[in-house]
Amino acid sequence: MILYLVGMAAAALLALGCLIALLIYFDPFIASLSILILFYLALFISLSGVLFFIGFSLRRISHRRGVAIWQFTVSFRQGILLSVILVGVLILQSQRMLFWWSLVALVVGVGLVEWWAMKR
Repeated sequence: MILYLVGMAAAALLALGCLIALLIYFDPFIASLSILILFYLALFISLSGVLFFIGFSLRRISHRRGVAIWQFTVSFRQGILLSVILVGVLILQSQRMLFWWSLVALVVGVGLVEWWAMKR
């Protein structure tokens, strides 16, 4: 389990470094599509890692019974789903397609995925 945490931290830090490098070296107003895809991918991976660690820490504090494998899986899944919402909102906003109904549809879709995953 320690190896999993170290791997997640390394991936999140590497993605965060790539995100910072993309922000420093490229102008988003004249960047090509590949640079924008790399930006959103690095943002997604770094957000997933940060949200995983926040969720895992909160579960660890609230349960106090030691580390269980379900804490990893639930934290990882919810970190990814929250990252999908946040990056999806940013993509929609960058394309000027973010309206209240598209946000509601995105949140409901992610909520249904989470509900389905909890039922399994």
